[in-house]
Amino acid sequence: MTTDGTTVPLWPVLRHGVRKGLETFWILMRVMIPVYVIVTLLGHTPVLPALARFFQPAMGIWHLPGDAALAMVLGHFVNLYSALAVIAAGKWDTTAVTVAAIILGVSHNHILESAILKQMRAPTAVLVGLRLVVGWSLGWLVAVMIAQ
Repeated sequence: MTTDGTTVPLWPVLRHGVRKGLETFWILMRVMIPVYVIVTLLGHTPVLPALARFFQPAMGIWHLPGDAALAMVLGHFVNLYSALAVIAAGKWDTTAVTVAAIILGVSHNHILESAILKQMRAPTAVLVGLRLVVGWSLGWLVAVMIAQ
């Protein structure tokens, strides 16, 4: 029953919901599975461990593993789902996942969202910078709070 008191048939609504859910699942899997496979394969080569060691000092400020740099770059410039695939492929503890989720929850998908902001004639550079600063600051604050 809807808010205006009319009755809606159940099966068409369920069929529509299942179809939309499967379409969304397919879209997410088209992004996440290739990234997951690539990151997993890179993990078995010297490339990803070398990158992780290189970025470990910087990522350590936020109590993140070195391979978080890849998740952050993908999350900031591609989308959250590719960052999730990197996180899923890694062996991160709950603190690192929480901190990464906070950072990327505030600051993500800058290329696409900058195009939208530009269409809205909003100060794109200011808003992207603000989201980056707030996201990384909140991530650092939570990392420090969890570490104590």
